[in-house]
Amino acid sequence: MNRKTNAFWAALTILIVLAALVLCFMGQIRGILFARPSGNPQSAVTGFFDALKAGSYDTACSYLENYSSLGLDQMPASEEGQLMLSALKRSYDYSLSGNLVLLGTKASQKVLLRYLDLDALHEAAMARTDLDYSSALREILSNPDSCCTSDFYDVTINYTDGKWLMVLDNDLLTALQGGRG
Repeated sequence: MNRKTNAFWAALTILIVLAALVLCFMGQIRGILFARPSGNPQSAVTGFFDALKAGSYDTACSYLENYSSLGLDQMPASEEGQLMLSALKRSYDYSLSGNLVLLGTKASQKVLLRYLDLDALHEAAMARTDLDYSSALREILSNPDSCCTSDFYDVTINYTDGKWLMVLDNDLLTALQGGRG
């Protein structure tokens, strides 16, 4: 009888350990099983783009996963570079497109981003043969809409350390830098 009791407890212990291992393995594959992430993933997207439009780059970075700077706070040495960066910063606009897709601790949101295309701006200034480059650049930047572009981006949002954070991919980062990577 003592042997049967020991066999029962040994078998029960093995089953409990196996169940715990299965739950750990499932947690790695599927994310959080028993707790739902709190907050709205879209707030990370709108918070980022609203801060970007307001010129609050530290705040914008607080909504990003693994980014502490966007490089937009570093003023170029040349006057033309300063003009282009200032115009780029003023050009940002965005709108959310479609519904948020939520899958556990990951989400995605399509965003339409408008920004100043610096390559188009450079080409337009070079095409103005009646003016020197600096004068052509100033004239175009007085109304830069013809050099702005809008593109859709699929933004990934991860639930990390108790909050939703955007993942900044290379395509979106390139757009934020005026189309230059």
